[in-house]
Amino acid sequence: MAGGRERVQFYFDPLCPWAWMTSLWIREARKVRPIDVEWKFFSLAGVNDRADQWHGPLRIAALARREGGNEAVDRAYLAMGRLFHENKDSFDKIEELAEVVKPYLADVGLPPDLGERALEDESTLEDVLREHTEAVEKMSAFGVPWLVTEGDEAGFFGPVIGELLTGDAAGELWDHFRWLSGQPQLYELKRGGRKAMQPLPGLSERFSPATAR
Repeated sequence: MAGGRERVQFYFDPLCPWAWMTSLWIREARKVRPIDVEWKFFSLAGVNDRADQWHGPLRIAALARREGGNEAVDRAYLAMGRLFHENKDSFDKIEELAEVVKPYLADVGLPPDLGERALEDESTLEDVLREHTEAVEKMSAFGVPWLVTEGDEAGFFGPVIGELLTGDAAGELWDHFRWLSGQPQLYELKRGGRKAMQPLPGLSERFSPATAR
């Protein structure tokens, strides 16, 4: 913990709506708690044996990291979350991702051609698979969202939430999650009967590029 701030590693795949909801919560929580989020890659295509094209969103995030660090990954994730989950522009045409993502990247202050360049550079796939493999082998990670707090070697799947918490409520969930994640005897906690997620369109409008970090 540096300067009183705590780093949390957040493993994500832009294609997962549940990880997207949790990512919006952690963005809220860091407004009211001293949290620094480090965005990390986990490929659902990798665990589900899907075609390489489904690594595409993470490859865009990988090039964003090379060119602008963690903050650029934050912005790229914001852009692609809006694309996939709030507007649902390209679920059935991901092979056209490089073109479809352009206006979303521009909206968060990233180069519109980032997607095109990322998908032309095979080394971005290597970056994604390297980080994904490390998560699987070292932490037995199996899905997203996967969060690792300071002092924890393995991390947890979740929290998985169906409604965006804001303000103090977001901070309180972080407090409780942080306490639970620090209990070495705790292995798993899961509720039965998952409810439907709240509607996603427009949910991320409260997060402007200026607040991405």
